Amino acid sequence: MIADFLEVNKLDGRVLSFNADTPAEKALTSVHLPNNSFARAVPFFDEKYNFFVVIVSSEESITAKEAESLFLGKTLSSATEKKVYNLSGFEKKFFPPVSVYEAKVALHSSIKEKKTLLFQLSHREFLLIKTTDILKASELISDDVAEE
Repeated sequence: MIADFLEVNKLDGRVLSFNADTPAEKALTSVHLPNNSFARAVPFFDEKYNFFVVIVSSEESITAKEAESLFLGKTLSSATEKKVYNLSGFEKKFFPPVSVYEAKVALHSSIKEKKTLLFQLSHREFLLIKTTDILKASELISDDVAEE
């Protein structure tokens, strides 16, 4: 599904599949990226259950209050595992940075300077994608996001 989304939208990214459960470090090594290129898409909701996604380094955590500062005028709450799955079909820990319809996306300061990121989509799949293509895929207009 993610690979089809990338192709249809002409995004510079690809899904890496492994034959067995694979740690992020091995996936990063296979594409010659440093460990700090491993990232997560952290979902939040507003009162209408619209998705707001913050892309952060896998080593960082982010609170709803911090996420609110990235999205002007929005009151956000942390997304539960069950609610994320029911509304998107994705597990929260494997939430993709692209392809969730109408999700608004912002980059955390921990990864703003990165050109290419790696996301875990399952125990055996990863998404390698350029940061610019994450933003291109998002329906968020850049001036809707507060700059840090």
